[in-house]
Amino acid sequence: MKKLMIIALLLMFLPSTAHAHSGLSSSTPAEGESLDQAPAEILFQFDTPIQQGEMNITEASGNAFEFTGVSVSDTELRGELSEGLPNGAYTVSWSVISQDSHEVTGTLTFSVAAESIAEEPVEEEVAEEATEEEATTEEATSEEAEAASAPDVEPAKADTPWVTILIVALLIIAAVTFFVLARRK
Repeated sequence: MKKLMIIALLLMFLPSTAHAHSGLSSSTPAEGESLDQAPAEILFQFDTPIQQGEMNITEASGNAFEFTGVSVSDTELRGELSEGLPNGAYTVSWSVISQDSHEVTGTLTFSVAAESIAEEPVEEEVAEEATEEEATTEEATSEEAEAASAPDVEPAKADTPWVTILIVALLIIAAVTFFVLARRK
């Protein structure tokens, strides 16, 4: 009986390390973010180390843009853009191989709404800069509040193996206990 209990305990704990898929913990720019200038790079941060990765960026009309380099460093996937992005909506498709050799994929959407540069008299420019700084501070504060209240989005399939493992382990323990008690009677 003790051997069966030890085996049941081992079965309950061993599979938990085999299903440690990487999950996206954050990105720069953030999901749905509207930028006032084009980003120089796209950064994805994962909760566990990754082995390799790739990413592609397209605008809403389907035109693709090139990355000068895509690199993987421990828990980061970073892509440097070869050119500035014009105003518009963008989708970045990414794919990484997690430490347990499973592929994890996802997308990120953001937009660029850069202001056009126009020459104005210096006096008006100083007054507008002060107003823009106040507006930017208010926007940053509201964006920080939204980011703090927004839940972290992780792929749904990252939680599924844990639930499955837990249910299977409980069923095994219940079956072993039932058979051991039945044999005693």
